[in-house]
Amino acid sequence: MFTGNTKYVAIKKNSLNNYNTNVSCKLNLLLFILYTLLLKFSYTGIVLSLVTRSLSMDLIFLFALQHFLVVSLLLRCGDIEPHPGPKNKESLSICHYNINSISAHNFAKLSSLEAFNTVHNFDIICISESFLDSSFSLEDSALYLKGYKLVRADHPLNIKRGGVCIYYKETLPIKFLDIINLQECLVCEILYNNKKCSIVSLYRSPSQSANEFHIFLKELELIIDSICTPGSSNLIILVGDFNAKLSLWKPDDPDTMEGIEISAMTSSYGLTQIISESTHILPNSSSCIDLLFTNQPNMITNSGVLPSLHSNCHHQIYMQTNFKVVFLSPYEHVV
Repeated sequence: MFTGNTKYVAIKKNSLNNYNTNVSCKLNLLLFILYTLLLKFSYTGIVLSLVTRSLSMDLIFLFALQHFLVVSLLLRCGDIEPHPGPKNKESLSICHYNINSISAHNFAKLSSLEAFNTVHNFDIICISESFLDSSFSLEDSALYLKGYKLVRADHPLNIKRGGVCIYYKETLPIKFLDIINLQECLVCEILYNNKKCSIVSLYRSPSQSANEFHIFLKELELIIDSICTPGSSNLIILVGDFNAKLSLWKPDDPDTMEGIEISAMTSSYGLTQIISESTHILPNSSSCIDLLFTNQPNMITNSGVLPSLHSNCHHQIYMQTNFKVVFLSPYEHVV
């Protein structure tokens, strides 16, 4: 009985939708026919006015009605944008969040992130420990974030561990680079004022052996070397969960071997780490392991740490730049 009622309601709803569609098509056709007839009468009236050298009130009325019909047809389309061109924004904003599994708790963390972003409206959201594998397709609706596109670098063993991904605004003029030897890492660039802003987002597992860490460091150095142009003023941003500690970054953190070597390597490229608060807080300890490096701290107008959206996740780190980005038009131009 329940299935029958549901089917009946569905059929009735579809019938009503078809009826509304047919009425809308007929009304649009009628408006177009009226416009065509008025156009013909208008041309006839223009010829007569040239002969008599006078413009009648009837002709003025035809012109007015003609414009009214054009506007009516456009408004009925429902997708007319008065200013569909590129738009400027004062600054580029980037957030990094170790989410500790996007799909956990039925994607509740992603829902919290979407709500959080309605306030902050970040242009780029870098995610660490996404815990995605091939069972989640790129078109998976559960991973959808309204107004954003998604690029992923899952764990190399295709297991639900580690991994990074980037959500970026659909209208952001961004290009992802295929120069990556480092696993669980994404590299992209954005053009601004005839310059480049290169962004590296990565995750480093704390379970790496000493040998694995030195391979990681060497591959990261190759990436930085490939985007670092000597003598240029291009901006470099390196962000992620490094699982490394250094008292230089946060005074009450211990100096670990990973922190010392990462600091030495990044410093050789003129990169400065600008996060100085705890990002990973446990019941008996806290540390700054979500890091943000840049070669031009003077171009970062705002940065810091935001409270975690979930009890078992890291705090978010964020930054804003002082340059404008020209966003692409969200509307498709048809010629």
